[in-house]
Amino acid sequence: MLRKRRKELHLTQQQLADKLHVTRQTLSRWENNLSYPNLDTLVNLSEFLAVPLDILLKGDGNLMVNKISQDVRDKDKYKRYLMIVSAIFILIFLWLSVLGYGRASQNEWIDRFNPFLRVQYGYAVLPNQVPEKREKTTIIDSDGKNKHVAAVKTPQQVDAFVADDPFGSGSWLKFYTGQYSSKQRWALVAHKGSYVSNVRLVSRAQIPLMMREQTGNHYVAYDAHAERRITKRFLWWPFN
Repeated sequence: MLRKRRKELHLTQQQLADKLHVTRQTLSRWENNLSYPNLDTLVNLSEFLAVPLDILLKGDGNLMVNKISQDVRDKDKYKRYLMIVSAIFILIFLWLSVLGYGRASQNEWIDRFNPFLRVQYGYAVLPNQVPEKREKTTIIDSDGKNKHVAAVKTPQQVDAFVADDPFGSGSWLKFYTGQYSSKQRWALVAHKGSYVSNVRLVSRAQIPLMMREQTGNHYVAYDAHAERRITKRFLWWPFN
């Protein structure tokens, strides 16, 4: 249909190609059904050749229609794939952002489920006495009848620097220790980022020689103005 109408108008392939702003080779492929124009070009062809668009589409059977329909379906398919891939990348970015926030804010619940963090074992020196706080609690007598409120001292979390290796790496962590004596003022701490999974009280003699200097002998309280809680180079990097 395309070749026939072009010849009826006494146009060469080059003349028609110039009007459509395509190459002569492209037009030749259209005429030989090796490729097909897009919908925008078909509209221009319809105008130049003075042939209704529906006739132009059906003139050579359904080959052109099928090809254009397939192109449209392919574009829709690629668009869906692109949306799926984009959504996956966005979810990964948000996931890594949450993990990074967990590291920067020392959120133990986020660090606990961070798959990129490994369990580390470090040593910490503890305060001379267990931190305690008076809290009101209801006490029930053994007979279960009489109740009264009393102030009871309850152990609090220790805020201590946990040294993870002999080179000074580590972080300030909060964890419960229970009661301890002056001879066992050190702790072996198993932690995953800021999440502390286990604490074991030890004496200074039980600390490996390479770690004793980094662990220290005297407890130093955390000073927010002196240092950050996480002594890592990249605070928002979720893999540390």
